[in-house]
Amino acid sequence: MIWFWIAMTVSCTVIDAFLPYYLLIWFSGGALAALLFAWAGFSTPIQFVVFFVVSLALMAFIGRHINARLLRSETEMETNIDEMMGKIATVVMAIGAGSAGRVALKGTTWRAVLNDETATAAVGEKVTVVSIEGVTLTVKKE
Repeated sequence: MIWFWIAMTVSCTVIDAFLPYYLLIWFSGGALAALLFAWAGFSTPIQFVVFFVVSLALMAFIGRHINARLLRSETEMETNIDEMMGKIATVVMAIGAGSAGRVALKGTTWRAVLNDETATAAVGEKVTVVSIEGVTLTVKKE
């Protein structure tokens, strides 16, 4: 049974390394514990009980800790949208009063509207991103 538990430990660990989430790592730990019991000479039924108990304990205690750490809302993940807020863009297609134009920002051109519908922005002017909705930037003149 020792070779079975070695194969189980290695295969669960290797397969889990290619998965985008933790699915088999708990069984790797259980198989490692069962391997130690097999090496110590315990019977096969006891090895399987150890395997299941240790695997479930790892899922319950460590899994809860990992999920709490990964899913905590104290620090929100910054997205590209958050990164673009407040950045300076250059008008590349004039923005008319109440109509859209285009601005260059971070190597890409974006559809843009001014936050003041009565204002206009000429080509080459600098504007600041104040909000983003879909693929349209709302900008204000500097």
